[in-house]
Amino acid sequence: MNGDHAAARLELLPVTGIGEVHPGDDLAEIVASHATLQDGDVVVVTSKVVSKAEGRMVVLDSTDADVREAARQAAIDAETVRVVARRGSLRIVENRQGLVLAAAGVDASNVARNELALLPVDPDASAALLREQLRERLGVTVGVVVTDTLGRPWRGGVIDQAIGVAGLTAVTDPRGHTDAYGNVIASTQVALADEIASAADLVKGKLGGVPVAIVRGLATGGRLPDDGRGGAELRRGADSDMFRLGTAEAIAVGRADAERSSGPPPPLHDDAVEVVTALATDDVVEAAVRQAFLGFLAARSDATWRSCVPGHLTASTLVVDPTREAVLLTLHPRVGMWVQLGGHCEPGDQTMLDAAAREAREESGLGSLSFDPTPLGLDVHPITCSLGVATRHFDVRFLALSAPGAEPVRSAESLDLRWFPWADLPGTTSPELPRLVAAARARIGA
Repeated sequence: MNGDHAAARLELLPVTGIGEVHPGDDLAEIVASHATLQDGDVVVVTSKVVSKAEGRMVVLDSTDADVREAARQAAIDAETVRVVARRGSLRIVENRQGLVLAAAGVDASNVARNELALLPVDPDASAALLREQLRERLGVTVGVVVTDTLGRPWRGGVIDQAIGVAGLTAVTDPRGHTDAYGNVIASTQVALADEIASAADLVKGKLGGVPVAIVRGLATGGRLPDDGRGGAELRRGADSDMFRLGTAEAIAVGRADAERSSGPPPPLHDDAVEVVTALATDDVVEAAVRQAFLGFLAARSDATWRSCVPGHLTASTLVVDPTREAVLLTLHPRVGMWVQLGGHCEPGDQTMLDAAAREAREESGLGSLSFDPTPLGLDVHPITCSLGVATRHFDVRFLALSAPGAEPVRSAESLDLRWFPWADLPGTTSPELPRLVAAARARIGA
């Protein structure tokens, strides 16, 4: 949908009588038996019932309020990959699904007093599955929007927004079209799925036990616009977010950056010198790279911070699966290539290994990773950072093994995340990746 997304007429229809949903329930069958659907309808379902059906619940042995609050805080810790802002016990965070919201989406409302609800692991996949199952049961082609209740910067109150989308273009793009006055629309993009989510909440509400609604009238000839991207277009990664931190947190980071650039080297800088110095080698190329690292570290006490414009150290990890037969790669949105996991150092990192481990866990969702403390190697490459500044990354590269049974979860900073066998790496990899993979195989004897 590239033009105006306005519909001539819309119907908002609550789906009533659903009742309580339990882990293992067939959500598609429940919706199909309570709703009359047509081609082109949008089925809007709260994440709470999706989570219940998928078993994304924390069930406690006690209804004690203190026990429940302790469990809630522990669940928030487990679901969080980045803290955006903190005020007392309230935390605004980026969670595993790439959403920025209060309490990582861990919810104690509309559940039993000994339960907590977590968000679906992959809301887009949940939406796609429900859509396909409704098609199989009813023979209709619909869109599905999974919603959650979120607050908004600069605005009071909460609204329902889309966290999972299937069969529908989530963000419409009228750029290049002209308005009624002949002006060319240059920047406006419309979060259509969020508008649908909020509209549906007018008939779902929060207290009436109506978790599903139908939005009818958006389709043309029974067909909805669908670019196949799901809800990913709604999530803005931290690197492209102008408000990636709360005000107090941003001020604190700015002060810390100023102190780092003018004061003595931080512990991370000393660790970087120690780590790089220990990587003595007889290889001429590797020795030259090592010397470049040491020279840069000697020249810049702020070499480990991204605010160091001439260049800065980064930390990355090549994650190997438990069978030692495949590596986990991410499709980097800025460079458009498959690369290992990694990124910038942060103020809380005491060592380069700390930085690599934090980045690997944030970008993969894998909590259990076993790291080799000795880096696989070093690399220097030019890059344009998120603010358009040309710089260089001095990358320290580590190796880690994932735990058996652990399932990676793509972060909002990645276009894709996949396991690739050693011998079947994708064609669009960074130029130095094959050398890194070869070093990893030699290290673990694979």
